Parts: sequence; structure tokens; C-alpha cells
Amino acid sequence: MFEKLYDWMLKKAESKHVSMVLMFISFVESSFFPIPPDPLLLVVVAKNKKRYMYYALQCSAASVLGGFLGYYIGYACFDLIGSTILKWLDQVENFQRIVQSDTFNKYAFWLICAKGLTPIPYKVVTIASGFTGVNLVTFAIASIITRSMRFIVLSAISKKYGDTLLEFLQRHKKTAFFLTIAIIIVGFLLIKVL
Repeated sequence: MFEKLYDWMLKKAESKHVSMVLMFISFVESSFFPIPPDPLLLVVVAKNKKRYMYYALQCSAASVLGGFLGYYIGYACFDLIGSTILKWLDQVENFQRIVQSDTFNKYAFWLICAKGLTPIPYKVVTIASGFTGVNLVTFAIASIITRSMRFIVLSAISKKYGDTLLEFLQRHKKTAFFLTIAIIIVGFLLIKVL
């Protein structure tokens, strides 16, 4: 499975449509999709180092726009769509914890910034922000800052260490696959606990 995913990422990294694929994944991940663009971004930047900032900013812009979709889902379509997304992602408890907090709107900027650096819970925060009516300007500024930081740092790391990453993935596909699965499982467990 990992070999197919890795081969797909390498193929997309060299495709003329790579920007559209990165932006699409970044957009949907911010509002409802469980898989972040990070692995593809790492491979794309490793293969196209000179354009690392270009790809980072594309992911950032698409992610912020996707965050607005998440905000809208929480604001106007929660019963119809938002609750279904949260159940599908197994994030109902985290959502309830956020919206029932007395301090969420008061510290929304900082909470959005903190969650925006992580791949999985950000969509929960976008939906919760709309649901609780977080100031849209606050939401926008926090999202722009945090998502840009995340993708720029990730791209810079890939620019510097991308060759090593690609070599490791090529040599140790199965190990990389199991490490990825372990990281995802630990991430979901941390989300449950936090």
C-alpha cells in the first residue's frame, strides 16, 4: 500500500498538475478531509527545491480558504453537514469540549493558532469557530499566520533534507509505511486525550 502511495506521490510531484492536487488536498483537509497534504508537499518540495516557497504558499492559501468552508459549515450548516463530518472523523468529543469552553471565543486567536499548526484538529476548530461565531477577522488572521507558518516550515525542512527523505523512503518503504501508521495512530490518541 505504501509503495503505491509513494509511487503516486512521486508521479504527482513531477506532474504539471501538482499545484492543483496540493491545493485541493490542502483545501479539503481544512474543513472535512482526514488526510493532510504534508506527505505530498514534502515529496513535491524534495523534487522541486527551488519552488519550495511557491508550494508552501499555495498550500497555505488553499488551507485558509478551506478553513473558511469549515467556518461556514459550523456557522450555517452544522446540523446538516458539520455534525456528520465530526462523527465521521470521530471528533464529536473534541468539538464539544471546544464549544462548551467559556474561554474559546475569548482566546480564539491563540487557540486557532495552536490548532492550525497541527494537521488533524484544525478542521474541528474551523467548524467550532463558525458554530460559536468567532469573529471572522480574528479567524482569518489566525488561520493565515498559523497555516502559513506550518507549510513554510515544512517546505523549508523538505528543501534542506528532502534528498535524505526520498532516499530513506526509497530504501525503507515498508518501515516508512509502518512509521507513518504509528504516527497517525499516536496523533489520533493524542487528540482523544487532549
